[in-house]
Amino acid sequence: MKKTDKIYSIKYTLNKTPSKTSDELDDEQRAAVLDNGGISLVIAGPGSGKTKTITHKIAYLVSNGVSPNEILLVTFTRAASREMIYRAQQVSRNKLDGMLAGTFHHVCNYLLRKHADVLKVEPNFSILDEEDVKTLIKHARTALISKQEKFPSPALIRRIISLSLNLQKNLEDVVAERYPYLYHIVDKIEEIRQKYENMKSEQSALDYDDLLNYTNHLLSVEKVRIEESSRFKWVLVDEFQDTNKVQFEIIKKLSSIHKNLMVVGDDAQSIYSFRGARYENIFDLSQEKKVKLYKIQTNYRSSPQIVALVNNVIPNNLFKKKLRAIKPPSTRPVVVSTWDSFEEAEFVSSRITELVNEGVKEKEIAVLYRAHAHSMDLQLELSKLDIPFTIKSGIKFTESKHVKDILSFLRALNNPRDTLSWLRALQLFTGIGRKGADTLISFIQSEKQPLSTVKSISKFGKKYENVEERFENLLKASTPSDMLRYVYSSFYSDYLAMTFNDFRDRQLDVERLIEIAERYQNITSFLSDLAITEEADLKRGGNKEGDKITLTTVHQAKGLEWDVVFILAINPGDFPSYMGIKSENFEEERRVFYVAVTRAKNRLYLCRQRGGSRTPIYGNRMPINNGEYDLIDIISPSLYDHWSVD
Repeated sequence: MKKTDKIYSIKYTLNKTPSKTSDELDDEQRAAVLDNGGISLVIAGPGSGKTKTITHKIAYLVSNGVSPNEILLVTFTRAASREMIYRAQQVSRNKLDGMLAGTFHHVCNYLLRKHADVLKVEPNFSILDEEDVKTLIKHARTALISKQEKFPSPALIRRIISLSLNLQKNLEDVVAERYPYLYHIVDKIEEIRQKYENMKSEQSALDYDDLLNYTNHLLSVEKVRIEESSRFKWVLVDEFQDTNKVQFEIIKKLSSIHKNLMVVGDDAQSIYSFRGARYENIFDLSQEKKVKLYKIQTNYRSSPQIVALVNNVIPNNLFKKKLRAIKPPSTRPVVVSTWDSFEEAEFVSSRITELVNEGVKEKEIAVLYRAHAHSMDLQLELSKLDIPFTIKSGIKFTESKHVKDILSFLRALNNPRDTLSWLRALQLFTGIGRKGADTLISFIQSEKQPLSTVKSISKFGKKYENVEERFENLLKASTPSDMLRYVYSSFYSDYLAMTFNDFRDRQLDVERLIEIAERYQNITSFLSDLAITEEADLKRGGNKEGDKITLTTVHQAKGLEWDVVFILAINPGDFPSYMGIKSENFEEERRVFYVAVTRAKNRLYLCRQRGGSRTPIYGNRMPINNGEYDLIDIISPSLYDHWSVD
């Protein structure tokens, strides 16, 4: 070790700790807070007070002589950082001036600007947001790819490049593993990546992934690593299970001198592998020499009945834990069996009405689901009953681009004078822009019987032959579901795969829409019922956000809690998802389920469908009904009541 690597000794005297710091903590939290140095791994169960533990740790360090500017706090959201700093200020009675705290990107931005000369980047470099990135990639794609060639969208190319960086894998491997249908063009994607990198360099601009990767390279420069890690006597990290390889490397380098590192996380709540997160980082850290393991397992959120169920579904995680409840008893969780998603939506809407009539506030009720598509039936039912709701998992499904796209075909056929729907539908075809679409629309709408002209579209040119064929076949379909199924299977499913990085979720949305359409015999009634959701939103315009039921995916619900929680579609193929099963990642599906059930404070309803998922691609028409992938079967029947809706 060089002389410049001198490790400063930090000693703490426990009797200097403000009474407020220790009195507000339980024994497990206190042990982690009063740890006197080195690497400590805090496994924090849901609702166990991890934020309190981190904020009191900061207060404890400051009260024992560590200057705020010698502490680094890394979080995953700006909101979490602000809350922790505010609470630490209250506990420590210190303004914490000079403390570096924020997201990984915030910390990396600070370090890169401070040491810009080392990496030969301009200190006033621009940071590209996601729209900026897509614009540059679009320019790179346009320069290298013919307009007539089918090629992934800028958003999807961006996703592939990002995964390559965050997973620390070359681009070819990422495409082979996650996007095999694009492997035949991997060389062209690599060319676009290279051009994109050159364009950023020319403009002195970095994207969000660059902030992480450039900082990791920066800290590989010994003099910079020594300077920064000497400054930070303590490094604190929240939500450590969500870190990727690059973030872990950054943390190790920033704590390499003093080696005082406290990370807080829960391997059982690691649910972001799709974006590069590695719960294995917790295991890797636990293998460090002299690492100290603390578990905080007292659950302050949920009733004893819910905690008992939670303990029963804890995934096969690395660190064994058993949560302890301290709240008074409440009702037992309920497993609710309905025949299908339509009956499920009716039950949930009805039960919500009953709970609100009993005095439960709307804002204390949430409905969770594995994929946004699972909420479609419920959105329709809540709208019909004029029950106010807000969606945190995305926009209303009738307002999403892919749903509006595929519905535009039905709207155009239902009302041939609907110019907007014709424009939307026609421009989905390769080679047809606004000018070509306007020409076709004028021709179609010039006749008294517009649909009769569809069979003559090809007279405008060879590129319109495909359009003519699609609409001819579409007119042969007899029901809304048949029409949607034809558009989807004949070309729109492929369009989604080439356009969106979340195309699987969007495909699932369309397949759910087809299921809903199967209940209708004509286009008019189907489109009218869908329109009810929009009309209901206008009626509810006066409602405050806090007065509404929350609808959200489990991923968006992480970190939140409600008095009453419903979880939809717990069927093999839906939840757990088909892709999770197919990719042999059932353990992560269990972790997602674990996060879902731990959001409830007093009442929990687990909804399953006796008919199972009907979705042909994502559903359980594969042999997964033997119980191996049934999340309800994991739970002991003694821990819940069972309701059957007949």
